[in-house]
Amino acid sequence: MFTKDDTLALKGVAIELMLLHHLAAFPDRWPAGFEGFSSWLPGFVEKGYLADFAMNSLLCVPLFFFLGGYGLFRRRSAGRADLAEDVWRLYRRFWRVFFLFIPIGFLFFARAGEGINPLCTRFVLTDGKSLLRTLLLNFTGYDTNLNGEWWFLGSYLCALPLGYLFCRATDRARGFLPDMFAVFCLDILTQGVFPGLAGVPGLAGLGSNLYFRRFCTVNKYMTAFFAGIVFARYDAMARLKRAMGRLAHPGAAALAGMALLFLCRAYVLSDVANGDILIAPLFALCCSVCFDRVRRMKALAAFLGRHSANMWLTHSFFCFYFLEFTQVVYCSRSVWLDLAVLTALSLAASAAVDGLYRGLALLGRAAGARREYALDRPGR
Repeated sequence: MFTKDDTLALKGVAIELMLLHHLAAFPDRWPAGFEGFSSWLPGFVEKGYLADFAMNSLLCVPLFFFLGGYGLFRRRSAGRADLAEDVWRLYRRFWRVFFLFIPIGFLFFARAGEGINPLCTRFVLTDGKSLLRTLLLNFTGYDTNLNGEWWFLGSYLCALPLGYLFCRATDRARGFLPDMFAVFCLDILTQGVFPGLAGVPGLAGLGSNLYFRRFCTVNKYMTAFFAGIVFARYDAMARLKRAMGRLAHPGAAALAGMALLFLCRAYVLSDVANGDILIAPLFALCCSVCFDRVRRMKALAAFLGRHSANMWLTHSFFCFYFLEFTQVVYCSRSVWLDLAVLTALSLAASAAVDGLYRGLALLGRAAGARREYALDRPGR
């Protein structure tokens, strides 16, 4: 079986990969004065293995796209798919964080001066017109100059309608391989053909066309979303899990598969994004098989997965943009200790955001109940 708990656990893995990627892959984003990471393993940092591991933790992006496509098809097959509701749900999650963290940034973390990483100066107040424009652009997700890691929002918003169209176009199921071939063709079109068309002198205007840029030259990892739809349509994850379960040592095979896929992505494909159409689902498969044999680890990963959206939206404030918090995150030269700190801060922020809005909802319901009570008893 490949259930909702499996997808939550995989989201937990993906969010930890994202945090590691942002924590360790970009030395230019580290706080001023941070000397870099060290390790007791000889050469792990010095020979670049940590940098390679952190950079290729970008696998989190196609993993999230794959799981998004998988979930979309599952909702559609259950009769619960609604594009407007999906878009609203995504914006609602985003705005819950936006309305808290952006004002906090401007009010408490506007920093400027020497010896500060430029990332920590994003919330310095400018003239009113520029501020208004910046807030509107970021509020809609059209631009992400207040938090660069929010770029995923715009790409996912484009993936949703394209995913619905792909579902309709492949309603007459032709088979797993033909449908995956259609995904490969989409990848060729969006990553090769359409960008090439924009480079033709007579078609240069395509490059500045909003719809062409957003829906024809899509993010290079987005085609994993369509792969998720195909895998869900044919229940391929459950079938592959059953096939792996028939091996003599499925857990060991799954661990070896995860390591091999990650190494292949890092040193064979070298971040050739097209390979993630297959690497993401196979990596998810191996993770799921491992989790079925370590239930406590699966429960922990699923717990992180439930908070993964909030953690994605908040973690970069602590890692990059809020100066004092960046110094807390990079408190040691151990990448694993700093990752634990970043995870704890992001998880606490997620719980605080959810708790605050739950409290506001309860207050709203209580106020509504009192108002109805007063209307029912006008003479009192």
